[in-house]
Amino acid sequence: MPAEVIFQSLLLGILQGGVYALVACGLTLIYGVMKVVNFAHAEFLTLGMYLAIAAWTAGGVSPYVSALFIFALVCALGAAAQALVIRPALKHPQINQMLVTIGVSTMMIGAMQLAWGPNNLVLSLPWSGATFDAWGVRLSYVRTIAFLVAVLIAGAFWLFLKHAKTGMAMRAASQNPVAARLMGISVQRVNLITFGVGTGLAALAGALIAPAFFVNPTFGTDYFILAAFVIVVLGTMGNFIGALVGGLVIGVAEGLGGLLLGPALRQMVSLALFIVVLLALPRGLFRGKMT
Repeated sequence: MPAEVIFQSLLLGILQGGVYALVACGLTLIYGVMKVVNFAHAEFLTLGMYLAIAAWTAGGVSPYVSALFIFALVCALGAAAQALVIRPALKHPQINQMLVTIGVSTMMIGAMQLAWGPNNLVLSLPWSGATFDAWGVRLSYVRTIAFLVAVLIAGAFWLFLKHAKTGMAMRAASQNPVAARLMGISVQRVNLITFGVGTGLAALAGALIAPAFFVNPTFGTDYFILAAFVIVVLGTMGNFIGALVGGLVIGVAEGLGGLLLGPALRQMVSLALFIVVLLALPRGLFRGKMT
């Protein structure tokens, strides 16, 4: 097999891994702080894609401009969902919390189907399919931008959790909610911010990848949620740098697996790798550390 083909698959896998990591960042934040597995995460991603398409269709606003407004809007929606639905469920066993998020997922799919219909929609920018040469390989602008944003978000939130007052409060609430309350931290407020920001990051990811994919109400569940959960566990739940590393590992594994075994079996390689790593490192690559 030519070395150029392997190198191209490797680079494409890295870009795809960046997209996966961008989707997984919000999921790992919510679990890391609240210990809630959010099965509605994919629907917030899909909502971000629909809102980007709506902004482009209604006013010609580029998704790279509307992404910040979509992030803010969905942060508010996520915070409202946390206050109205998730917060009451925190008093009950974790299985109840998971079922509540599955219910939110089902409701969001139905609402998006009513609003935008069941058919595929596409955000076609003039340069959606444009590529550029890098080391003799053709790379997509859209996926490259998503990859760079994933790296920036992982780095920014690592700094935020390490040095910002709210970030340190999140870490404290994650490690020991009772002790955090005794130190004067409002864990309820921290959870509200966490869920809002986590869902906002999912919508931000959706807006950024909208020009590269079609969207329908079940898009996020069909194409991204399995990979996102694998990445979050692989990179250690609650670890932003781990989400980035895990995304790159899974992206490269799928890229090379697709090359060797065919596109239909590419996910088998990443899932096999996931099982091997968990058998050797049950707490993930970063051994349970939330950085």
